[in-house]
Amino acid sequence: MTWFNTNAAHNLINVLILLLTGLVGFDWTLFGIDAALALKITGVLTLLKIVMNVVRDGVAGLVRRQPAVEGN
Repeated sequence: MTWFNTNAAHNLINVLILLLTGLVGFDWTLFGIDAALALKITGVLTLLKIVMNVVRDGVAGLVRRQPAVEGN
């Protein structure tokens, strides 16, 4: 899967976070997820994104100016 890279993983995680936190009016208890569990899952996903950045770019990469995105 050459299309699946860290940027694709970040986008997937962003969608998961949006689903858990963005749908505020949705009743997740139907699926066994209460508000506290949704918050914990969101925190773990966010931490995963930070760890991915540190592994990929190093700690200095968290504050380094990012290059412009190249169009195809």
